[in-house]
Amino acid sequence: MNFLAHLFLSGTDEEVMVGNLLGDFMKGRKVTSFDDKIIKGILLHRKIDEFTDNHPLVIKSKERLRPLFKHYTPVVADIYYDHFLAANWNEYSEITLKKFAKQCYLVLRKHKELFPPRFQQALVYMRFRNVLVSYAKFSGIDFAFNRMAIRSNYPSNLNNATEELKVNYKLYLSEFREFFPQLQDYIKGEL
Repeated sequence: MNFLAHLFLSGTDEEVMVGNLLGDFMKGRKVTSFDDKIIKGILLHRKIDEFTDNHPLVIKSKERLRPLFKHYTPVVADIYYDHFLAANWNEYSEITLKKFAKQCYLVLRKHKELFPPRFQQALVYMRFRNVLVSYAKFSGIDFAFNRMAIRSNYPSNLNNATEELKVNYKLYLSEFREFFPQLQDYIKGEL
């Protein structure tokens, strides 16, 4: 799962939301220096990732992607799944994606000092490009993939990731639609 899904699965508590996004930057590090709700969000992030990485449908998606994107397969799958969440937002949320994204940007800006400096800069960019909303369209994810391709250290083929999604859209969407409600049910017990 990428940014949108992690934020969405955090529930309504701001600190849990911030912690859930912080989880990307806390791999293997002790988290005891944060407030309890931030820690809860970081641990939630880890549980979401563990559930997702070990789910048979996600593994199936990644196996299909691996020959094309090798090292970057998990990133491609995460962005595909954020695209499906954004594109089908009204199936999962009662508030609009635009309103949700606006709330997220405000929360993240309010707590930006908790994030590493590089991500603080990325937050400005995310808000300016309205990345969370842009994931609903092919142009939004294509832009994200192309930026990652430029920054990648290895040959990535990321500039072809949107085309792969278009070719096998129904297949990936079907896997997402079966997987995501299971993840939501799992997370309900964690919140």
